[in-house]
Amino acid sequence: MATRSSRISVSTFGTFELAFDDRPVQRWQAGKARNLLQFLLLRPGRIVSRDMLYESLWPGVPWSGGSSSLKVAAHMLRNVLEQPQGERRPAEAPTLRLLTRGPGYLLEVEGVEVDFETFIHHVDTAHAAQLRNDRAAAARHYRQAAWAYHGDFLPDVAYEWAAAHREWLRSRLLCALAFLTETTILRRDHVGVIRWCQRMLEVEPFHEEAYRLLMLVHAHLGQLTQVRRWYGLCAHRLRDHLQTAPDPTTQRLYARAIGGEFTGHPIDARVWQRELHPTGHASLLRTPA
Repeated sequence: MATRSSRISVSTFGTFELAFDDRPVQRWQAGKARNLLQFLLLRPGRIVSRDMLYESLWPGVPWSGGSSSLKVAAHMLRNVLEQPQGERRPAEAPTLRLLTRGPGYLLEVEGVEVDFETFIHHVDTAHAAQLRNDRAAAARHYRQAAWAYHGDFLPDVAYEWAAAHREWLRSRLLCALAFLTETTILRRDHVGVIRWCQRMLEVEPFHEEAYRLLMLVHAHLGQLTQVRRWYGLCAHRLRDHLQTAPDPTTQRLYARAIGGEFTGHPIDARVWQRELHPTGHASLLRTPA
């Protein structure tokens, strides 16, 4: 009799992988079994109707109650899930099963390591710490969230539901990175600012405030050539991809930085806030009282 898997993990960031005891599923048969699992992972423990599944996995394709496409996908997914998990199911072992329930299907998920759920846990925990002004705990969990995010959610899956979840997770990462950038500014950690701005631009290449932060850091350090390069990259990306020019705030900051106005002068959080947002608009920086 087959033994029960002691570890089940699902990776969705950057690439999709389902693994039992660190052994990835190597072959998925043609069809929708993998997409069915991906969709149901967003709704664990909930009965999802056949109507919703058809609309989500076969958008725009007419179907009737007698259609076999979903049944075939469910059968194939059960084959993928059940064989590695064996027949014995001790209570402490992880569980990943597809169950038929009335009008639809339910994915039973217990003790499974799902990367995007780990990410969400750390972001939620960090946000709760942030609300109670525990900056150290917030920064710790935001860092863990940033480390858990290894690339966009299911980047090769073109369905609308995947794209919506992808953007939602990306937005939460940008909030985490904004807080971490702010934390490094408060510590006057210029290398840390550069590191988190780099992550921000990897996620959102058109994030002008990240470019302004980088220009301020390098201007403070007297590295004016680097200031020029960051401004040039910002202008190039905005022009070629969005057909626009840098914001006037970015242009003014660049002119002042390249003129040496910030070189060698200490920059505290209030200076960052004033230079990044001279009109007083909201920023990723919140000047401490």
